[in-house]
Amino acid sequence: MKGDRVLDSASWQAGLLELFGGTFAFAAAGPRVHEDWRRDVQAVMTLRVKDPRTWNTLVSTPPTSGAARAEEKPFADLSLDEFDRLLHPVGRESATQLLVALQGEFYQSANIPDFAMRKDRLFESAGEILSRFGDKADHYTNAVEARDDPNADLTNPDTEWNCLSEFTTDCGLVVVSDSEVGVFWAFSED
Repeated sequence: MKGDRVLDSASWQAGLLELFGGTFAFAAAGPRVHEDWRRDVQAVMTLRVKDPRTWNTLVSTPPTSGAARAEEKPFADLSLDEFDRLLHPVGRESATQLLVALQGEFYQSANIPDFAMRKDRLFESAGEILSRFGDKADHYTNAVEARDDPNADLTNPDTEWNCLSEFTTDCGLVVVSDSEVGVFWAFSED
């Protein structure tokens, strides 16, 4: 974030639209009320909780092949133990890279239209979004590349993803602070 600018509702919304506008994505935050953060993340994924700051949530998913749309519930029913198997810790820099990469086809920054011209703004938006959760937040992703290297370069990951949704592929980031959790996800359906 530049200068002394403080993240507020308007900059949060602008950052979400910059990073996820026009993509099939899920971006939401919720309160951290349990010792086990997985319960709070599960509540955000299933839209059972509201943003504690009453800021916007973004839920835009591709149509499913069945009659029902996954918009109402894009994530699979996950047990708490599955989070441990499917999510891998990543550092703050990798988390920032991934937030940007989620916009590109196959979750690659190289596939973002006009990336060279938009790169600085996209990374600034990712930094703003993550600033909400503070410097001590923990970050997790389903990108398998992070399993062995929490500091993997996720700008253009050459990896597989442990799917957490009802779609063909998905990739995302979970952010956990002492007071809030965030879920940022992109989806693809063949």
